[in-house]
Amino acid sequence: MKFLAVGVLVVLHFGCGSARLAPILTACSRSDPNFERCVKEVVERIRPNIAEGNYGEGQPKAPLLEPIMIDKMSIDHGPGFRAKLTNVTIRGAGDFVVRRVKLNIDERMFNVSVKLPKMIVNGQYTLDMKVLLLRISGQGDFDLILDNTIANMRLKYNLKPGPGGMELVQFEPIQVKLRYDKGRFNLHNLFNGDPTLGQIGNSAINEDPHVLLDEVKPAFEESLAKQFTAMANSAVSGATELDILPL
Repeated sequence: MKFLAVGVLVVLHFGCGSARLAPILTACSRSDPNFERCVKEVVERIRPNIAEGNYGEGQPKAPLLEPIMIDKMSIDHGPGFRAKLTNVTIRGAGDFVVRRVKLNIDERMFNVSVKLPKMIVNGQYTLDMKVLLLRISGQGDFDLILDNTIANMRLKYNLKPGPGGMELVQFEPIQVKLRYDKGRFNLHNLFNGDPTLGQIGNSAINEDPHVLLDEVKPAFEESLAKQFTAMANSAVSGATELDILPL
């Protein structure tokens, strides 16, 4: 999912520090009637660079797209659902497909939508939840496979005073919304490692994985939004609106 901040932003001519375009990139003009197609073509061409966070000689190293790391997430919705996820690793974001890129220059805003065909998520969990009449609890390692996830992102920026009277771009907290299609969990060590109960618990969760996915989704969105916002503002440091969006 970092392609949203690494890939799309740099393609839109978002430079670093001196606001000069990275050597491997081609700027997409705001007045280009095929702006969206231009962005998609450039993203596809530099896909390996996006995954590696490498945009050419002389450019600062960007955060890696593969893998995405989240230190911890805590969710407490009362007795019906409590969970903590730690050391979360997300792989597969590099296979993203750009669906839409919309620019609203009057609102100083981008709306971006991408599809992630398959992501593999690993980490450690602590869980206490109720599914129908079954209370499921445990702690240990977890694996999650997500198919055909849609990520929608709103990137809105303001202009702040800079040196020499320049107005520099700064992003507001970025909004990230995820829409899951298919998911399958494997929670190790449920019910203190009882294999029979563990199989029953995983089967109950995977009968309707969206019950668990919907519970953890806001925490995922919040964690990703913080990462994307920090990275986006780093990427546009020292850049004016004309630098990032040439006429």
